[in-house]
Amino acid sequence: MRRLFCEFAQAASRSTSVFKLKFQALVIRRGHKRSIIAIAHKMLRTIFVMLKRNEYYRDSSVDYEALSVKRNMPRWIKAMAKFGMTPASL
Repeated sequence: MRRLFCEFAQAASRSTSVFKLKFQALVIRRGHKRSIIAIAHKMLRTIFVMLKRNEYYRDSSVDYEALSVKRNMPRWIKAMAKFGMTPASL
């Protein structure tokens, strides 16, 4: 399990997430290897809390509302055009 979580932490340190920010803060003080172990531990604690509370993971660095709007905007515009409205008339 430790090897898997270290791989997950390595990938998370290169993604855009809270884990990357934490890794960047730790790597200055602790070094690369210890930072990876610390991120793996943080991920393990996060997964434990998710399972305990029976809820989904929500990254605090991601604006999920903006992502939803960006994803659904073309569909909304098509629906507005179908009913005779244009975005400029709103």
